[in-house]
Amino acid sequence: MDKKELIERLRRNDQSAFKELFRLYFFDLREYAGFYTADTQAAEDLVQDVFFRIWERRGELTIHTSIKSYLVRAVHNSSIQYLRHRSVVHQHNKMIKDRLEESMIINKLCFEEGICKLFENEIKEIVDSSLPRLPERTRNIYLMSRKKNMKNEEIAKELNVTVKTIEYHMTKALSLLREELREYL
Repeated sequence: MDKKELIERLRRNDQSAFKELFRLYFFDLREYAGFYTADTQAAEDLVQDVFFRIWERRGELTIHTSIKSYLVRAVHNSSIQYLRHRSVVHQHNKMIKDRLEESMIINKLCFEEGICKLFENEIKEIVDSSLPRLPERTRNIYLMSRKKNMKNEEIAKELNVTVKTIEYHMTKALSLLREELREYL
């Protein structure tokens, strides 16, 4: 069958033309993508995605080169995009691993040398000295939440206000405390 005729039939929603196109090129394209990805499953997924996009856009499909060149270029672009994404994921995972290692080192120092207790005491002092600067109602709501371990619903019921009012005051209190503790966050 002529390749141009195959594309025309594909544009007319001919599933057998799509199957023929898939049969003709899938395995070679998978090998080509595998050359880039070094991952058989990823290569297969990339090629299937290319075919899926072709089927989705079959009605407006315009190919100015040979169908093979078009498919190779599409798989090439998808493979490069996959590699870029994989690189970003790798960098992100490395950053998380590095932060986790830092955290583990800090935790180890905390337990071995009691440094965390020092930080904890400093933070507690800053919070305690910041509370008087809060409006009285906001301060009381904060203390009910943090010192008495009450839930927003419980505080709202006790003060005869809405939960949204409690959330507003807690946001206000936490915003001030975040500002005061910015060096520790």
